[in-house]
Amino acid sequence: MSLELLVLGSGTRVLLKDRGMSGYAVITPENFLLLDCGDGVIRRGLEAGLPMLRVDAILISHLHLDHVADLPPLLWALHGEGRQRAERPLHLFGPPGFRNFFEGLIGLYGDWIRRIPCEVIVREVMRERFSIGPWHIQAYSMEHGIVANGYRLEAENKVLAYTGDTGPCEEAITLACHADVLITECSFPNGQESATHLTAGEVGRIAVQARCKRVLLSHLYPEALQADIVSQCREHFSGEIELSHDLKRLML
Repeated sequence: MSLELLVLGSGTRVLLKDRGMSGYAVITPENFLLLDCGDGVIRRGLEAGLPMLRVDAILISHLHLDHVADLPPLLWALHGEGRQRAERPLHLFGPPGFRNFFEGLIGLYGDWIRRIPCEVIVREVMRERFSIGPWHIQAYSMEHGIVANGYRLEAENKVLAYTGDTGPCEEAITLACHADVLITECSFPNGQESATHLTAGEVGRIAVQARCKRVLLSHLYPEALQADIVSQCREHFSGEIELSHDLKRLML
């Protein structure tokens, strides 16, 4: 089975014309899911030829808008066109508070959300294991100042780890343990440390301790883009390091 990762948004809340907000498609022949759904993810997915109305699941790391802003437009599209997938439910996963967020969308946008032709299943997860399609998924709590998840996906003896937004924490190391690919936020270069985001050097130290094979640096603020964060990460981690950009594809 082929396993593909497609970057749909490699940026942050800073508005950059060539980098959308956070989102990644994980694609198998029979299934695809999204890791986060920030502003611009729908458009990038359509550019890449993805059948966005057929997405099986969306795993939301946390409720900052740069990770969830394209969810309401996707739901609105499904309200109009969801009959084409009426037999195929949409699974939405998020950290504690996600259900209240979803109910708030109904209050804000209208009761049509309850009448989407396909079933929408909303579930809060925290430090627990669940499955969707071919993937066995473990949610880990990250350090971001608000409730936030990272997700570890396993299928076909492959491991994909996604930090979402986080500062340095032990659970990030556990999340990334022996991962084939670690998609990690790398918000800032060295010297701009934060309790709720990672610098390149901190990513390198996590990757070494986790013994992961390949690192994809993403969630890039302008400060990170102006520095050689790959070299800064490589000061600690000798494995493969790549810089993400929108529409970048990787095979697992």
